Amino acid sequence: MPLRLFLTFAFLCLLFHASVRTAAAQAKDPIDTALNACLDSPTGYSTVGQTGCAAKAARAWESELNKVYGKLMRQLDPASQALLRASQRQWLAFREAERKFQAGPWTRDKGTLMGVTIALKNVDIVRSRVLTLRHYAGENPK
Repeated sequence: MPLRLFLTFAFLCLLFHASVRTAAAQAKDPIDTALNACLDSPTGYSTVGQTGCAAKAARAWESELNKVYGKLMRQLDPASQALLRASQRQWLAFREAERKFQAGPWTRDKGTLMGVTIALKNVDIVRSRVLTLRHYAGENPK
């Protein structure tokens, strides 16, 4: 009996994991959908194309960041606005420091795919901030 119980539990865990992944896939942001479509297209088959796809997504997330930041600022009282402004400045400083690190000498011998990796990580950094600010603004996560 204990083996049967274990197998049932394992099956239910796998089923739950699959349903969570399916829900996450359905909740993709249109920017991510466009990025994936670009990467899956002939443009995305090259290193230069992949970097271009990431750059386009990064610009879209930057635009979204500006929108959601403005929306959240309009919702806040003056004291909270000052706190968000300070937080955003620190986040921008982090992002700039990260970009300087990414441009450091350590990347020189990492090959061309390191550029793609870095470009996609920069997309992730901005996406993460947007999603955080969306939650603060009371928007449903996408």
